[in-house]
Amino acid sequence: MTSSLFAALGPNAPSMLIAGNLRSYSTGAGLAQGFRALGWDVAEVSVHDALITADQRLLRLTAKATLGLAIRDYNRAIIAQAARLRPSVMLTVKGLYIQPETLRALRSMKIATVNFYPDYKFEYAGFDEAWLAEYDLVATTKSFQVDYLANRIGAERVAMVHHGYVPDLHRRRVSPGEVPDYLWDIAYVGNASANKLSWLSEVARALPDASMIVVGNDWRRLAAGTPLERFVLGYPLVGDHFARVIEHSRINLAVHHGDAGSTHGWEDLVSTRTFEIPACGGFMLHIDNDEVRTLYEPGREMDVFADERQLIEQIAHYLEHETERAAMAEAGHARCVPAYSLEARAGEIAAALRGLNLLDEVR
Repeated sequence: MTSSLFAALGPNAPSMLIAGNLRSYSTGAGLAQGFRALGWDVAEVSVHDALITADQRLLRLTAKATLGLAIRDYNRAIIAQAARLRPSVMLTVKGLYIQPETLRALRSMKIATVNFYPDYKFEYAGFDEAWLAEYDLVATTKSFQVDYLANRIGAERVAMVHHGYVPDLHRRRVSPGEVPDYLWDIAYVGNASANKLSWLSEVARALPDASMIVVGNDWRRLAAGTPLERFVLGYPLVGDHFARVIEHSRINLAVHHGDAGSTHGWEDLVSTRTFEIPACGGFMLHIDNDEVRTLYEPGREMDVFADERQLIEQIAHYLEHETERAAMAEAGHARCVPAYSLEARAGEIAAALRGLNLLDEVR
């Protein structure tokens, strides 16, 4: 009976069920906001309603012991909410723990399924690459995955949709033309990896007098005993405080994870940071590649580096040229906002669904 409650609204009231990580700073929350801005009705099923996530060892052990039950509960919740609301689409980001049987149940209800896949690899607990074949559309943020996925599930079911930023959180606080109160010369925000450590340790070694902050998970362990150690905050920041670090740093570095853990040898060309830094008003120095050059103009909207020597030279240059740096940060912000928001990405996903005739009468 619930599924017919809103039938009078007709086909021009598209609806979506989003399942996964829906914390305010997450890609899932940003896409939910984006589809609402397009006029869609959006309901959520949070994976964190079923999973236990905690720092305490006893709770982690409990989470491990009850994981199977939690996964079953999460999948039951998706199916139950879909049966009640009969949305046009079910969308997930990455799709961790969503079972193939759940996707088939949604298909039997004539609900289109979308996996917005934002990562450079498929090797994660709670996920099997083969499950991607169960989705009506896989929207990958990685250009190097497009041909691979097309060969696996069919080119018509694959779309390239870049990362984006969450407008409510990734935003600047100072007015255009106003200079922020800088707290650091150099910042890196993101989870630790060996590849990132290599880049950032060289910066710390070459520029020991620069003020620097490194924020994210696992940096305290990985940077121990290195020149980077004294710059590590020691814990992650999210949401507004994440954005604050970017805006209040003169230079924000964009380096990526590397190819660790990918059986395909893939590694990021761009990441969420490629969009979040300019959205927050930060000046961005990004590792150079052809893809980032399609998104921003180096030397005008941001700048790039190809090796450690060039990275150090670029940092030294832009620390000395504040007016030039500020103008480039302003131009990068203008290029990014609002074109690279997750609201814009929601529009791209909706267009891909229309192209597949999965939203025949939906605006």
